[in-house]
Amino acid sequence: MRVSNTPRRHTRSRNNSGRRNNTSPKNRYENNNDNKITGNAIQVHEKYQSLARDAISSGDIVKAEYYFQHAEHYHRVHKSVLNTQLDKQQKSEKNIVHINKEEVKENTLKTNDEAKNNTEEISKLLLNEETKKKIKVKNQTNDED
Repeated sequence: MRVSNTPRRHTRSRNNSGRRNNTSPKNRYENNNDNKITGNAIQVHEKYQSLARDAISSGDIVKAEYYFQHAEHYHRVHKSVLNTQLDKQQKSEKNIVHINKEEVKENTLKTNDEAKNNTEEISKLLLNEETKKKIKVKNQTNDED
């Protein structure tokens, strides 16, 4: 070794000896598929609903609320997708020239009735889930007392 009076300047590069650190933020979660829930919006909604029910049954109310919030988000996403599909369908129907005016009235009445039925069914399902959640939380608090 050479003895010198000058201070060392590049100590890091000498000590590292070519090793690379693979903990960059880009690569940290790249291969971690455990945290991902895949599927379309309604499938993800149902998955979060089931995770929330599991969390309630295990007694973790905070985690259950977390999952319910995610489920609600994906429910809204699904609802917006349905609305855009209905809008596209209505626009495509506007481009069709109908010979019979009564046929147009019947089609609009049918689509309006179907939309009302869908929204009523969705609201009933949401109310059922919310009331079930509240009942379970109340039962758990009564059991603790």
